[in-house]
Amino acid sequence: MRRFAVISVRFGSARRWFAILVLSLLTALSLAIAPAQARNLFATEQTQNLFVANQSTNTIREFSQTGVDLGYFATTGLNGPTGLAFDKRGNLYVSNINDNTIREFSRTGVDLGNFATTGLSSPRGIAFDKHGNLYVANVSWIREFSPTGVDLGNFATTGLNVARGIAFDKHGNLYVANAGDNTIREFSRTGEDLGNFATTGFIAPALIAFDKRGNLYVTNFGGNTIREFSRTGVDLGDFATTGLSFPAGVAFDKHGNLYVSNRGDGTIRKFSPSGADMGYFATTGMTTPVGLAFSPEPDDQNGDG
Repeated sequence: MRRFAVISVRFGSARRWFAILVLSLLTALSLAIAPAQARNLFATEQTQNLFVANQSTNTIREFSQTGVDLGYFATTGLNGPTGLAFDKRGNLYVSNINDNTIREFSRTGVDLGNFATTGLSSPRGIAFDKHGNLYVANVSWIREFSPTGVDLGNFATTGLNVARGIAFDKHGNLYVANAGDNTIREFSRTGEDLGNFATTGFIAPALIAFDKRGNLYVTNFGGNTIREFSRTGVDLGDFATTGLSFPAGVAFDKHGNLYVSNRGDGTIRKFSPSGADMGYFATTGMTTPVGLAFSPEPDDQNGDG
């Protein structure tokens, strides 16, 4: 009986030691996995880098979200790169004004060749709709292409006068900056001409962008200002007037900060959501910067484009 009790005690002790060993192993495993999970989450969390089209040097420059110059993203297949836009997959599209093409690059910068070559004449601003179709501003018409590059013909031909920047609002209407007559023209999602959206405060408007509230921002290339309009077209005056030198491209980051490419001095200027001048965001690696685009976040790539 005593021998059985001793055996039971020893067996109980062994069981406790086994439980402690298992617990220790699980704890060590959890500690080992946690950093790996953190690294994996960090790796899959995509940052918003800024891409800049250098028109005269035929390059695309990339900057981190803090303004660090990451060097050239693309140097091939470019001939007067002007407009930039990302599709839902994260591929970058570039309008070449000198050879009338749209060039496509993978998210890692691989040159995928020409996406479109027909129906284009000095293409500048480009934008995707929620279906993944690409729209291109030509001198006096807007051309539409399917997600695979099929030429769908002219989307709009009226009310356009040296068309520059284009952008979609949240309703799918398309807005076009006319540098020739200093207006912003609006078109329905089906291409119906809705007339002038804005006509005041412009001197050679260039590229345009909407903020999260639906207000429209326009670079005044000839006036060195950024003009703001409400979603209904009310002129809200100059959003920014300092630190600008022939402003061309414009883009918002996920925090609502506005970035402007200065074609005149080869810099990128940053402004807060309230219009405060935050100084230079980037000053290196740029010559005649024009189009700007932030790399899409994961949600953006699966969203409305």
